[in-house]
Amino acid sequence: MGWGITGRRAARAMAVTGVAALTAVSCSADENDAQPSGSASTTGVAGTTAATDPSSRSTVVPASSPPPASTPGAPVGFANLQFFGDCPALLGHMQSIAADRVTPWGLDGHYGGIREVAEEMAVEFEADADFSSADESGSGAGVDFSDTNVQEVGVDEGDVVETNGQHLYVAAPYGGVRIVDVDSAEVVATLDVPDGQHQLLLDDDRLAVITSAWSGSPDTVVSLYDVDEAAAPELVTRHHLEGIVVATRSIDGVARIVVSTPFGQRLPFVDPGEFGYDEERALARNREIIAESDVADWLPRRFAETASAEFGPMEAALDCAAVGAPEEFSGLGVTWIASVDLDGDEAPVGAAGVVADGSIVYASPTSLYVANQSWDVVPFAVGTSDDRGDEQLDEPAGPPPTTIHRFDLQADGGAIYVASGQVPGRLLNQFAMSEHNDDLRVATTVDDSSNGDSESIVTVLRPTDGELREISSIGGLGRGEQIFAVRFMGDVGYVVTFRQIDPLYVLDLSNPETPVLEGELKIPGYSAYLHPVGEGLLLGVGQDANEQGFALGTQLSLFDVSESTNPQRIDTLSIGGWSEMEWDHRAFLYWPADGTIAIPASPGWNDCGPNETCLARTLQGAGGTVVAQLDGTELRARGVINGDTSTNCWNPPLRTVVIDSELAAVAPNSITFADRGSLDVRAEARWGDVDEYGCYWYQ
Repeated sequence: MGWGITGRRAARAMAVTGVAALTAVSCSADENDAQPSGSASTTGVAGTTAATDPSSRSTVVPASSPPPASTPGAPVGFANLQFFGDCPALLGHMQSIAADRVTPWGLDGHYGGIREVAEEMAVEFEADADFSSADESGSGAGVDFSDTNVQEVGVDEGDVVETNGQHLYVAAPYGGVRIVDVDSAEVVATLDVPDGQHQLLLDDDRLAVITSAWSGSPDTVVSLYDVDEAAAPELVTRHHLEGIVVATRSIDGVARIVVSTPFGQRLPFVDPGEFGYDEERALARNREIIAESDVADWLPRRFAETASAEFGPMEAALDCAAVGAPEEFSGLGVTWIASVDLDGDEAPVGAAGVVADGSIVYASPTSLYVANQSWDVVPFAVGTSDDRGDEQLDEPAGPPPTTIHRFDLQADGGAIYVASGQVPGRLLNQFAMSEHNDDLRVATTVDDSSNGDSESIVTVLRPTDGELREISSIGGLGRGEQIFAVRFMGDVGYVVTFRQIDPLYVLDLSNPETPVLEGELKIPGYSAYLHPVGEGLLLGVGQDANEQGFALGTQLSLFDVSESTNPQRIDTLSIGGWSEMEWDHRAFLYWPADGTIAIPASPGWNDCGPNETCLARTLQGAGGTVVAQLDGTELRARGVINGDTSTNCWNPPLRTVVIDSELAAVAPNSITFADRGSLDVRAEARWGDVDEYGCYWYQ
């Protein structure tokens, strides 16, 4: 008697392959790599390289949209959203896809409601916020300071650190959010927020704390504070949103929180053995539960919470008319956009939603894109296996495409659905998408499960009649490799792939209908993040590697890309160890005024590899902040700012912030203020409980 999930083993295998590529890999198929100046496979509006017959695809179009025109260049199909107009129609759609995929154990994502979770958390909250007091000193007027390292100018991204030049706001997983006065290096207040993963957004004197609570259930807590008086902050509003945070963005004082709410988490599904049910009867009962459900059982909810832990009424967070659904199955849940006016005191508004999973979010100043790659969840007939079907799965023909939905952002916080489309393969992260002149450039890696091969593709999509329609693509990049970094800047795209060596591809996208591979550079190792550092200069942060592809430690690489047909690496700086920077771009600091570069680093198992002089050898304990400098076209090592010096302490570096002439090196339990020129430490702010080794831990 068994049930399985189609594609689950394949997904696991892909994940393992991706991890292995970071450490040790086999031979690279270099001879099959794409060649510069047009020899890579390129598709324009008149043709396609895809094997799928476009004529076999069907399209679901919003009721207000005209039928789409013929699109022979579409590579994998369309994913336009259908808006149902009323709650009964939306309910019927949700019940249908859930009934097809429910098992005797319910639906994946069955966690229980947020009310129960919130009530458990309320026990931990006191009647009022617990603010420790200290005198504020120094106005900080006219001080230069760095902001969060973001992808797009004008689009702020939630992070664990914010500053206004006078105070630093630091979120740790436990113990709340600390407000630290820069001049005195003292904690002047602590914001009492639920334990969990936090993202901060600061807009003038308003601080939003978005928390994915560690409560065992999808619960997003949005706490908005007035921090005009830093030593006496006031809680303006606190709301619970049902779901898990996917991403946060802020544009012109309006925060957009993308939330994913799993299906059926509040439905009373049964399990075999419960009440005497066997698998067949449990399945039948679970289907009955779905059929008897109401639309309120499926849509995400919200409720308010006061500073005294009193809860307001539960209400729907999203209107039925604001929820669209793609024709093809895209996940057992609703991904939706909650808008928050950071200068107001109203509840978050559910602006738009999609019946789909959402894993990667990209936002330009005017648009927001939600992307997902969903493996369908199809159970087996009862009786096919005695272990829930895990050994009875039919593997899919290949990985599913990535579906992308575009929403235009309104000044009042609204979000209007524009179009949807699909591209082959999978995205690395948000940098794999970039909007330019209303087109969307997308970089993906396509895995061929039949022979274990892969290639990477850049596709250009244009919104047309409710579709994100492919107008061109260029493939054949990094055959047998995976994308490790992407950066689009204006009319140019940079793609890094890696398996054994690191090809850096330079793409000319000035004519979006005919992209051209201009240049290619092959070097050992890889870059995991690319950052523009001046006219014709590109900085890469990643790992050095030997000829067999084994990682040798963190490395900075400076590229001269002034000649797109002949990119060159003109300098490197070995750091050693590893850095959070490789998977979180917000950990990177570049200060153009003097060329200061700072990243968090830890010694790691590989330390410095063969390099005896790398900076990782001077790191202590859990690591520190490595400071370098770009001097013209030369990378120079400056030194490190160590936090806890005992090897017994675990206080890893998180971020580095420029405040006037200083660097503030931020860790979960401390901030170290050092002179930006000499790196001499002026002061340290610490918080938490001290153990027998002198280490500070979360309170």
